[in-house]
Amino acid sequence: MLPNSISMRLKTICLVIAGLCLIACVLLIKHPHAKNSEHVIADFSQKTVGAAPVLSPTGGSRPSNTQQSKIRHRASEFSADEKTKFLSDFGLRCKPAIDSWFKAYNGHIPFDLNAVTPEKLVERIGINASFGEYVFVVDGITLGVRDSKGIVQVDYLNDPIQTQKMAMLPNGAEPPIAEMPVNRPEITQMVAADSGTQFPPNEIRMTPSGFSGGLNGGTLVQIGGDPRNGASWKFDMVFGPDGKLAYYLRVP
Repeated sequence: MLPNSISMRLKTICLVIAGLCLIACVLLIKHPHAKNSEHVIADFSQKTVGAAPVLSPTGGSRPSNTQQSKIRHRASEFSADEKTKFLSDFGLRCKPAIDSWFKAYNGHIPFDLNAVTPEKLVERIGINASFGEYVFVVDGITLGVRDSKGIVQVDYLNDPIQTQKMAMLPNGAEPPIAEMPVNRPEITQMVAADSGTQFPPNEIRMTPSGFSGGLNGGTLVQIGGDPRNGASWKFDMVFGPDGKLAYYLRVP
C-alpha cells in the first residue's frame, strides 16, 4: 500500500489532469473552428477561382453559411437590376480604374487590357454599398477590383500557374538565377504611377524568387511597412521570369 502522502499526490495529479481535459473539451465545443480562424474576407472570397487564397494578417471567426450567402454574389445569379447596375459600374467606374492600373504597369500585366470585359466577372463580394470587390477571371488569372467608400482600385492579381511554383522546392536542375527581370527604378516608377506615392529605395525590398522556391528567374517585391511584418506592407508583388506580374496585392 502506498504511503498517504504519495497517495494524496497521485489523487491531486489525477484531478488536475481531469480538470484540464474538461476545460479543453469546453473550449473545443465553444470554438469548433479555432484551427481555421482566418479573416472573414480571406475565408469567403479567397479572391480566386483555382488560385492561391489571400490570407489576412488579422484574425476572425469563420462566417456561417448564411453570412457567406449574404456576402458572395455570383455573377451568374445576378438579377436583372443587378446586371444593369454592374454594367453601369463597370463602364463608369471599374474600367477607368483598370485602364489606369494597366498604364502604371505597362508591359508587365499577363493579359491584354481588352481581355477584361463584363463577361469575365465571376462574383461580387460585399456586405453593403460601402465596400465591394469585383472578382474577374481572365485566362485563368484572377483579378480583383475593390470599390470602397467611393474609390475604385485594382487591388489583387494572382496567376496560379506561376504562384504555385513558389510553393515548390527548387528541382536542382539549375542554380537560382540572381538576375531580376525588373529593377528598383522601374518598380519605383510603376508604384508611384499606381498609388501616387514615391516610396524611398529602402522601402522597396526585392529578392530573386529562385532562392526561395521553384519560380526561378523572377522577383519578389515587398514595399513599405516593417520588413518583418507582412501585415504592414503596402504592396506585395511577384514578377515572373518574363517580367509579368504573377501576384499583386495592394493594401488600402
